[in-house]
Amino acid sequence: MDDQAGPWLVAGGYALALTLLLLGGRFDGRRPTAAAVSYALCGILVSETSLYWLSAGSGSSVPGWLWFAFPLVIAALAAWRGYRQKTWIRRLDGSGEPSFGVLPQRGIAVTHASPESVVTAVEFEHNGHRLLGVEYRLGGSEGFPELARTADLMDGTYALIQLRTPAVPSVVITPNTGAFEPERFTPLEDARITRNTVGAPKPDALLQRFETGTEFDRRFTVTTSDPEFARTLLTSAFRELLDGDPWFRVREVAFHGGSLWVAEAGTLTEEMMFADSRRLAVLASTVDWQDADFRAVAAASDTSDAGWLGGRRGPLAGLRGPLNRRREAAGRQPLSSLSLVARSVVALALVLPGLALAVNSLTALTGLAPEARLTVTATLRAEAGTSSCTSCGNSNLVDGTYELDGETHEVKDLWWMSFGTFPERGDVVDIAVTPLWWHPLIEGKDTGVFLLLIGLTPVLAGSLLAKATYAPRPRRSTSRLAG
Repeated sequence: MDDQAGPWLVAGGYALALTLLLLGGRFDGRRPTAAAVSYALCGILVSETSLYWLSAGSGSSVPGWLWFAFPLVIAALAAWRGYRQKTWIRRLDGSGEPSFGVLPQRGIAVTHASPESVVTAVEFEHNGHRLLGVEYRLGGSEGFPELARTADLMDGTYALIQLRTPAVPSVVITPNTGAFEPERFTPLEDARITRNTVGAPKPDALLQRFETGTEFDRRFTVTTSDPEFARTLLTSAFRELLDGDPWFRVREVAFHGGSLWVAEAGTLTEEMMFADSRRLAVLASTVDWQDADFRAVAAASDTSDAGWLGGRRGPLAGLRGPLNRRREAAGRQPLSSLSLVARSVVALALVLPGLALAVNSLTALTGLAPEARLTVTATLRAEAGTSSCTSCGNSNLVDGTYELDGETHEVKDLWWMSFGTFPERGDVVDIAVTPLWWHPLIEGKDTGVFLLLIGLTPVLAGSLLAKATYAPRPRRSTSRLAG
């Protein structure tokens, strides 16, 4: 194939994959089969384009089956997630037609409507409370083009968890980004606040800003349709709960339309449904409102972790339960099963390759790695590249052969990183054959030190991530922020 066509094939492959991705987004929620086909073709095209780019551009030999398997695994996980959602919803024996609460429509929380953006809805009774879970997608129309463009650029799937309450004036409590500055820098929490609130519906009521006159106003923004109700609602116990529980620090909660709700980015899962509704029930129990019906809601049931969740703790419950208690005690966000698995996978992906490289380097530096004599058969200097050689000019490369344990091994494109004399064809140089996969060859002490530092960097990053996940340190005192 003409080498000049390579860049166009790569660019065209990714462009077509993006087109299929956007097409799948258009079909999603309306034509599930067409959406699934578009997403699957997009994944396969991205994988095969990447395979061609890596193989043709760098001379690597990535197994083709691996690139086909990757999008298929992702598609299988998506199908499994959809099956699980239908399973637990069916097990609850709830209703798919909401009898209370609100539904999102073009960013507004409205009652008694069935907008096309709603994907799934389930209503059921639990521990004396009436609960409603809604999965919806951000969408737009000709009258809201900016909202449509935003939904196309991001994963616009959200879940709206609601707990039925008596009708009260509207109050929206929104966490502020940068609320801890300059004491702490919290970019990840600020990102979650933005992610959760950008898709949260707003009450269809005229709201005005309300301030308590305390440090609470630094952490949260309160808007309400009735300042007197907001003043009664925001008691010290109510504010202490919002201040002290990290969960409320990244999620917007609202009273409106006979329900207390929270919106969260992501699909509606059983774990999210019960964990979020428990927080809402705990919040409702702190409301001191002179209304017999609301007092009945506040005292409806046991809102303890064991009493509310029971056996609905989600996957990895035995690990997540104690872990999240430690994290919350340290002022950190609780982790869902997906977040815990993702963090663990990223930490391992950093630590294991980095540790292998560091160990290989140490064996070469300490003389524990087997040594061999490399006979150089060809060399390529970085400065010797020409316009007709697409792989030249990037690094000093060496080809050769060596014998180890009675076997002859051929070396192609060994990246020569030593600051010593660059070998010429026919030279024989000493190399260390490291023991761990992928068995890199190390040609000098300086190269061993350099690779050791490179290997220790991801090990340190992965270790810090694992420590922050499994053994977080308590944050600095925030006593002056409470009010």
